[in-house]
Amino acid sequence: MKLHFDANIAEKIGLNEAIFIGWLLEEYDEAPTRTEKLLETFKFWSEEILYQCLAGLESRKLIVVQRTPQGDCIFAINHPQLQAKFDIEIKHINAPSTGVVLDNNLKKHLLRFQSTDTLLNKKLTQLLQQNTQELLDYAISEGLSQEIAAMSFDKFLHYVSANPDRFWNTDLTSYWRFWVSNSKEKQGISHSGGTAQTGKRSAIERSNDHAASNWLKKKSQPNQTQLHTSVQISHSQSSDTKKPT
Repeated sequence: MKLHFDANIAEKIGLNEAIFIGWLLEEYDEAPTRTEKLLETFKFWSEEILYQCLAGLESRKLIVVQRTPQGDCIFAINHPQLQAKFDIEIKHINAPSTGVVLDNNLKKHLLRFQSTDTLLNKKLTQLLQQNTQELLDYAISEGLSQEIAAMSFDKFLHYVSANPDRFWNTDLTSYWRFWVSNSKEKQGISHSGGTAQTGKRSAIERSNDHAASNWLKKKSQPNQTQLHTSVQISHSQSSDTKKPT
């Protein structure tokens, strides 16, 4: 691994912190990772030094850490905070011109997708180049704030790109609409202003709940078949049958 760091950053926030920020900027592919993998990358650091570095950067809000349910972490540089607190402005690698205005995070996504020639990455590249604003506008029109819409789109890109076998032949625009529906549920957003949910996932869950309710109602009713089969039918003996003596 080659070390990339800015001497100005090292002077203001520390050498280890500058090295980690340099790695995020130049080497990190935004894939979920764990402490064990980071220790393999930064072999010259002890576990304690790594923890101190990460804790210091996160506590000062110089990096943003998203933690997945699986225990992985996704890192991002908080550029506005670096600029505001330490007057540090990092020059970014410019993504190829697409005619679409992308923020720095989406530019990094685009460069990552363009780095490998897979069918899914081609679809994601096209999605970013042609549909980014349309997808974000849709999320905002559904009630998400601009900030939440951008965060959801970032997570959407990470999730889809991490599951190529599932999404290589999927209509990503339609899946984004489903994704927004789920995001609305998590935010407690509905068009009526109440707490009732209107997303596709809610509709599916309501349908399942309705089916379960009907099943329970039927189960609680008397079993008509059992009532009929429990009736015992007796046959009377014919009158000419002699009783034993």
